Amino acid sequence: MKKYIISILGALAVAGCSLEPAFYSSVTPDLYFDSPTSIYSAFSRPFVHWREFLTYDSWRLQELTTDEMCCPQRYQHYEDGGMWAVLHHHEWTPDHECIIKVWNGVGKGIAFAYNMADDLKEVDYVKCGLDDETKAWHQAQLKTLAAYFYLRGLDYFGGMPLYKEYTLQEAPRSTAKETFDFIESILLETIPQLRTYTKGASHDGFITQGAAAVMLAQLYFNAIAYTGEDRFADCAKVCQDIIDQKYGQYELSKIWNGPFTFDNDLCAENIWVAPSANSQYLFSWYYSQSSPYNIHEYYDIIKSSQYNGLCMQPSLKPDGSSYGFKLGRPYEKFHDDDLRKTLYVYNGQKQYQGMFLVGKLENPLTGKACKGEWDYRGEVLELVDMVAPFKQLGKQYADVTQLPSDIYSAEENSGVRVVKYPTPNKTDESCQWDPDWVVFRLAEVYYMLAECRFRAGEHGAAAELFNKVRARNFSSADPDPVTADNIDKYRILDEWMTEFIGEARRRTDLIRWDAFTKDQWWDHSPSGSAHLNVFPIPTTAISSSNIITQNPEY
Repeated sequence: MKKYIISILGALAVAGCSLEPAFYSSVTPDLYFDSPTSIYSAFSRPFVHWREFLTYDSWRLQELTTDEMCCPQRYQHYEDGGMWAVLHHHEWTPDHECIIKVWNGVGKGIAFAYNMADDLKEVDYVKCGLDDETKAWHQAQLKTLAAYFYLRGLDYFGGMPLYKEYTLQEAPRSTAKETFDFIESILLETIPQLRTYTKGASHDGFITQGAAAVMLAQLYFNAIAYTGEDRFADCAKVCQDIIDQKYGQYELSKIWNGPFTFDNDLCAENIWVAPSANSQYLFSWYYSQSSPYNIHEYYDIIKSSQYNGLCMQPSLKPDGSSYGFKLGRPYEKFHDDDLRKTLYVYNGQKQYQGMFLVGKLENPLTGKACKGEWDYRGEVLELVDMVAPFKQLGKQYADVTQLPSDIYSAEENSGVRVVKYPTPNKTDESCQWDPDWVVFRLAEVYYMLAECRFRAGEHGAAAELFNKVRARNFSSADPDPVTADNIDKYRILDEWMTEFIGEARRRTDLIRWDAFTKDQWWDHSPSGSAHLNVFPIPTTAISSSNIITQNPEY
């Protein structure tokens, strides 16, 4: 099933709008839909957009505005007129490219889902070789997909224009509370209409009851930020139901990398994934954005696009001492005994160790090394948990105490890189890009429930839930478990960071804890401006509309 869906997605992505149009004097469903393949090709189109929406700009708004990740200027690279520094310093405007693309992406996602639902509503599924049960399932998924995009819109922008079906009639923005209620009503309606997940089945990217239930849990979990209303008890109920397998046979992986490895479409921890497969429809964007220019030499694999941009924010000052901020310092927050906190090495036959590119990039198994291309040209690259122009020592700067460390002063060796999705070597090249992109997984449900328990005053129960996930990160007993005594706001934010680093949720977590605009991290001073908890409506959207209004204080 997964291969079938990927082939459809790939064909749609390649074809795009390049197909020659056919013209008819009248349009009826039977002109287009005559087989299961034709139906699934149309049904999958909104999911193609969803898949693209998950990456690039929506990811950047969730990560580069926070204490987790950054895209610093390296030599003359990534200057971009301060485009990434603007996100880091919370100085964006309604004309920022990422904000425009995300607003448009949300609107397109809703329109695609509703438009396809309208088209397929008129199709005789039985005549095409399917059945009415499948038709109802498709309709429920498309409606749920629209709810997902509304949820993202609420998170990024606040109240959204609300539509119940595809239309060319423009609607004004509703309030955040009205948008919240609208999303909730859709999910409560569609969850029973969706199918449940059975352990051992391959995830194919379509929406299950479990995926829709996670959306509902996320909605309740962040209600305090969206509407000012405490819905943590409702979130806890949904999370417990998911853990109790009411919505499918999900269970935590016994190993830390189970949700991300080459065959993660079979992982029962994963609840919703975006399909990826070698040479078909692949997820390679994060690899290209974060990898050093010559990392293919270290991996011993054929070179592909590598732009050496994204990295974790530094834990250390140029002199090697730690920054004292409560937030940020992501690499330092991983315990030294954590199985993830080591250099990524591919061991062969889909087995690997470590989750980071850090230190000297010389493969301990092959001896092959990644050498620098710019500041460190010809030298074996050594990635450091610092950001500073070390090559300027003795030139522009006399000693390390004078070195700047900010978003504008990185070198090509600056910053630890996250390798959440593994890369093989040439021997196993056929499985490169096989890991599916994880959207929801059961560990998130455990963590949401843990935070809900904490907020209800059940600190011991909260610690136990966090520790159930943490346990797999150590070869023996957890050396620093969460306890009823050490759990607090910042310990919980650290747990979210280390478990979900790079998974495009950090901004939302910081906002829920009222830390996004009030706390300090590397090269970032808090503004205290609560209006920054939502992004502005793009100027392009307002100028092309008669009724779309701007968010306050923009």
